[in-house]
Amino acid sequence: MGRQQGPALKQWKRQVQAHHAQSRRAMKEEARDYWQPYTSFFRQDPYRTGDPALNALLRHVRPSDTVLDVGGGAGRFALPLALRCRWVTVVEPSPSMVAALKEGMQEAGITNISVFQSLWEEAEVEPHDVVLCAHVLYGVEEVDAFVKKLLAHARRLVLVLMFMESPISVFSQAWRLVRRERRIDLPGLRLLLPVLWEMDIYPDVEMVQCAPYRAFPSWEAAVQELRRRLYISPQTPEEERLMHLLPRLLEETPEGIRLRCTPSRWEGLLVLPRERATPPS
Repeated sequence: MGRQQGPALKQWKRQVQAHHAQSRRAMKEEARDYWQPYTSFFRQDPYRTGDPALNALLRHVRPSDTVLDVGGGAGRFALPLALRCRWVTVVEPSPSMVAALKEGMQEAGITNISVFQSLWEEAEVEPHDVVLCAHVLYGVEEVDAFVKKLLAHARRLVLVLMFMESPISVFSQAWRLVRRERRIDLPGLRLLLPVLWEMDIYPDVEMVQCAPYRAFPSWEAAVQELRRRLYISPQTPEEERLMHLLPRLLEETPEGIRLRCTPSRWEGLLVLPRERATPPS
């Protein structure tokens, strides 16, 4: 007889389902590769210092480790980790992210990374010493099965990096004002922890305060991003409202154009030692 789902897991699934359903209603057509416009955001210098999240990860990775980066994107963490461990394997479903990752590997001269273009649910890879899952779980409906597979592929440690609130929740106020309905946010770390506790998984939690949401280089770039995030089509009432509301949504700062009223973001690093994090069957 299967284990019953607890209230936190049920809430997680309802919230993810409702968010995706709301998004589909707003879209005129679904993008073939949703992440294609955002690859540059996830490309960062693999030799960078002063990145609190990366530094937190590095404290748990040994030079002899193999690391499996699930949903590794364009290599924001995979590239710097590869410089400090034996091998990194990236599982990433987005073709544009995979292309950006390979380009970053070539530019940095990094050769100890293998890439599998696949959904994690469908991926067939060997266990690694450390499994990393950074900012992926927000939109995963079957989060319990996803996490169990992470644990099953870790010989030593699972590391999960996640914001307290889902990253795209910074656009929720704009969604409410422009689309005239409450945005159903994806869940974040606040809900993941009780989900894990229901699964008898008890991670250590390290909190990391990261920089505010990145500023846009121009008003044009900011408006383009708002159109994408709110699924605004040209010559629609929503576009007209968006343009009218721009002074309420955006502000000019010395760093560039920012969304108004976006607090500094906290993220948590969940550390799951394999020997005490095995979920029930």
